[in-house]
Amino acid sequence: MSEEVWEALWGREHIKSDYSLKYIEFMKDFISGLEPGSRIIEVGCGTGQTLELFSEEHNTTGIDISANALRHARGRCDNPTLADMFHLPFKDESFDLVYNSGVIEHFPDPENTDAVREMARVTKKGGCIVIIVPNSGCIWYRVWKYLAYVVSSFEFGYEEDYSVARLKRIVTEADPDLKIEKFFGLQALFPLATNKTELLSEGLREKIGKVEKILPKKEYYGYAVGIIVKK
Repeated sequence: MSEEVWEALWGREHIKSDYSLKYIEFMKDFISGLEPGSRIIEVGCGTGQTLELFSEEHNTTGIDISANALRHARGRCDNPTLADMFHLPFKDESFDLVYNSGVIEHFPDPENTDAVREMARVTKKGGCIVIIVPNSGCIWYRVWKYLAYVVSSFEFGYEEDYSVARLKRIVTEADPDLKIEKFFGLQALFPLATNKTELLSEGLREKIGKVEKILPKKEYYGYAVGIIVKK
């Protein structure tokens, strides 16, 4: 994955997209289950907007290959670190929660598996790993991505999508001892804002997005499919 792609992406200002709102809301659920002073790392942290949720009571680390991303993250986490996820500069079993969204899909097999294996290496026994990727079952995502390629406006470099089955396979191949707790989906509704443009204000979008709480099995049709595993 080219660093230049991400330097350009994180070098501009971002709107808080509908997906970002869902991602932040989802990660809030982990706060109550953590002991004070837990060590948390987002592997491929971007602007660090989810790490900010944990930074008041926990020790937070964000790693990214983009210096521009880390400039955004610097005030949101304790330890912004320039590194890649294949060579995390930390000892085995260093973190209680290891997570990312929108990262491993930018690498083909078997690099994606290598990345998950490295995430598992730095997770403590009993710790939690969360991985979120684009969903193969999301029709509007696939159409949007195809059209973006056609007009040469896709800005995220190389990117693959995942089914529940594929995500399960990658995690199992990375470490057969990892215990899969659950799959989940985020952003089932068509988005009213990307990180570049928005059709409605953030407040209105948050209200509309609450509809998704009653939708079942979003891991099969939402924009993103995720997995929670325990070590």
